[in-house]
Amino acid sequence: MQLQLVIFITLLGTSLVAIHPARVVVAQQFNSISGHVSDERRNAIPDLQVELLNEVDSVIARTKTDTSGLFVFQRLSNGVFQIRVQPYGTSYIGQTKRIQLDRTRAFEQVDFVLEAKQTASLTASGRAVFVQEVPEPARKQYEHATALLQKPQQQKEGLEALKKAIDLFPLYFEALELLGTEYVKQQQYEPAIPVLTKAIEVNSRGYQSLYALSVAWFNLKQIPQAIESMRRAITLNQKSVNANLWLGTLLRQTEKLDEAETYLKQADQLASSKSPDAHWQLALLFNQLKRYKEAADELELFLKTQPDAKDTELIKKLIKKFRQQASGGRSS
Repeated sequence: MQLQLVIFITLLGTSLVAIHPARVVVAQQFNSISGHVSDERRNAIPDLQVELLNEVDSVIARTKTDTSGLFVFQRLSNGVFQIRVQPYGTSYIGQTKRIQLDRTRAFEQVDFVLEAKQTASLTASGRAVFVQEVPEPARKQYEHATALLQKPQQQKEGLEALKKAIDLFPLYFEALELLGTEYVKQQQYEPAIPVLTKAIEVNSRGYQSLYALSVAWFNLKQIPQAIESMRRAITLNQKSVNANLWLGTLLRQTEKLDEAETYLKQADQLASSKSPDAHWQLALLFNQLKRYKEAADELELFLKTQPDAKDTELIKKLIKKFRQQASGGRSS
């Protein structure tokens, strides 16, 4: 599993088995996200890497800014995305912004104004910036690796280039974090663990490293470690929809239901009630708590935010079942 919540569930013995939470959307050919990247003086910054991530922090596309600082991602589905500017090899501080595409917002423009590391100690989100002096040979090897990783057919070479950068500078945080997250993306969870652990030793405030480490532990069925890593990630980025959703889901699966409710509601609030995953997980939680009216309400919100979901008719039947249970009646 890449950085995704792939959780197959069974609800109270119903026929709703193995429904994938909020992952089925109908592709809309003309959805797009574009924007410009500039410095504080509004000068365009060309040749910067820009990443497109899905709602669970998995990189799904990469591009670079052109000479005018422009980037474009096209042919996108409806859903929640993140745009992350990675100013590798520069003095700028990276940024990430969240975008929602739907029938009413198919075309989005999001611009970035980057600060120089010398003039700021915090990112726009308030998280501390980790600045590291990297030897030139290691930095060049890292930049070579990032260029290779943009090409699907050269992923293996990109990983090897990252390893060389780390060999040249074993404490190279950005290289360690990128190698670890790429391992997770490629479902190589066991080798991801020591790399991400080392990254966090170098920079204990590495949010992305902690997030990816939690995903790796989860896929290795080490749930306590997954929970602990995600707790640490949230202390660094309390406003992350994805981190709150992931931690709430993990806690729900381990029957820590009261705490799970807190994080899942926080994810829903941060997403302005537009996250189908949050509604889905809250429905599962309320079912476990036998709060059937609330479970039905959440499933209805799920269908509103994910109108193209598969198994819609089965979900409607489940809503009816929960309504009957809430009123004390028997379901068929």
